[in-house]
This record gives sequence, structure tokens and C-alpha cells, in this order.
Amino acid sequence: MRVDFEPALVQELKTITALENRIYPLTAPEATASSGVPYLIYASSEGLRDKTLGGHLDSKEVRAELNIIAQKYSDMKAITKQVIALLITFEGRQIGTDGPFIEELTYQMPVEMYESQPDLYRCVVEFSAYLRGD
Repeated sequence: MRVDFEPALVQELKTITALENRIYPLTAPEATASSGVPYLIYASSEGLRDKTLGGHLDSKEVRAELNIIAQKYSDMKAITKQVIALLITFEGRQIGTDGPFIEELTYQMPVEMYESQPDLYRCVVEFSAYLRGD
């Protein structure tokens, strides 16, 4: 049985040791500059299946967003670099242990920001993965 995109993505992201398995869907536990960082928040959807005149296909596009959060700007930059390097490797291979095959992957320009309330740095990376149908 093939694993869906999101669990396979998380399995791949867990290889980034600096995150120490702090990878969360949609939101993260309360974190401050002094504890619980760095971490990554991800969001994705079921995706949009391709369609022909004959109907919907098994192949689809899945859009996702990754938020890398760290106490120091330099840590956020270093982890972002690792995340993008990992994303690029997805193209042309199966992700995770039994995840989908990624035909193509495109990502948008990373957006960096500082959040004064928690005193943390954030980088947002949006990407689209095109999954081959079975």
C-alpha cells in the first residue's frame, strides 16, 4: 500500500537533524526563543488531480508550505538551505519509504521574517509537487 504525500514528506523532513524531529502539521506547540526551537510547521492538501476528456487521472499536483522557525537568524538560514536542498532531491524519485513518485517539484522564493512577539525568525517555503499516478 502506497503512503500518501504528507506522511512521506514528514519522513523525509525528519532526516534534517537540526530540527530534532520537531516537525508539526499546521501549528506548533508553544515555543519561545529559549525552548522548543528550531522547528518546522508544514501544511499541504490532498492536491488537485489531473483531468482529461476521459475523466480524472491518478496523477495530481500537491501544493505545500513549510515554515522554518529558529531562535537565531543564522540557524534559520542554515536549516532553510537544508530544506531546499532536500526538496530538490524529491524530483524524479519516490519519497519516504513507500510514498509517491515525484515527477516534478517547483518551489517559490523563500520569504524570511522576524516575529517580535515570540522573538523568533521564520522562513516560508511554498512548493508544488507533481505526483505520478499509479
